Amino acid sequence: MIYVFIALVVISGQLNAQACCSAGVPLLGSLELPAMPAGHWQFALTYEMNALRDVIDESKKLDDNLRQRTVHSMLLETSVGLSPRWSTSALISFIQQNRTIDSPVPFAAADVLNVGGIGDAVLLLKYNLLPLNIAQQRELSIGFGPKAPLGQHDVRTDQGILLPADMQPGSGAWDAVLWAYFYKGFLPKTRFSLFGNVSARFTGENDLDYKFGNEFITTISTGYRTDGLLDFSLAARYRFVNPDQRYREDIANTGGHWLMLMPSINLKLADAWTMRMAARVPVYRRLNGTQLTTSYRFSVSMNYVISPSQISFDLNRKE
Repeated sequence: MIYVFIALVVISGQLNAQACCSAGVPLLGSLELPAMPAGHWQFALTYEMNALRDVIDESKKLDDNLRQRTVHSMLLETSVGLSPRWSTSALISFIQQNRTIDSPVPFAAADVLNVGGIGDAVLLLKYNLLPLNIAQQRELSIGFGPKAPLGQHDVRTDQGILLPADMQPGSGAWDAVLWAYFYKGFLPKTRFSLFGNVSARFTGENDLDYKFGNEFITTISTGYRTDGLLDFSLAARYRFVNPDQRYREDIANTGGHWLMLMPSINLKLADAWTMRMAARVPVYRRLNGTQLTTSYRFSVSMNYVISPSQISFDLNRKE
């Protein structure tokens, strides 16, 4: 009986902390396509795996290997140039989450939860403050738009228990998104270039009186152009999230600061096709309370660009 009591206490504490972990579809951090020139289309299909294995108490990593979560995400972003200054992007998502909580009691069964479905979506209208100029090798764009709550936010277990908010495929609330992108090249002096983006999400409250924390992300990258098969880049990404709220009261063990290093490789398969492989490794974390958080992330993207000349060529060929 004493083992059952201990198990219930420990698992109950894990479930409470688990409900406050940082996970979900990485919508804001995936808005990386620049504004497109007039008549150009770009499609990016990304698979990302987010492994949550680290239990962090504020900034200290705890020796806790009883719980883990893996988040698999598929994201499709489409961007089209409407004019020399204006373009638009749409990002839709699908998510599959697998959570396991091992029991501290020997030979006891683990608590396993699998949840999947369509996630939320983002629509951005982008404006080129400084359109891409080959001579000066620079670009600056800004954007804004809504995050639409397409995903379910009220999924329940077979026993009728509502899943924690961070395990739901969607948020159930409309958010406002702000976005900015810049690029600067230095050819012919060097093949290195600087680029990055800043994005912010101001969240709304859903019909369950739950509000995810406002989010801010900034990424600074340097890339090396080879004019060959491979290009390389290294980025530093800082992410800040306010605590989640329920009934407009802050929820413990949510929100914090993350700093990630992101090495990536671009493989140029053809003129219009590019494959990108990227990793994210945490170098600094300062969280509110105790949270299960990212140990590492890995992503693979396929990018396809259609230019006006390609469209014209295809139309002529059909004739």
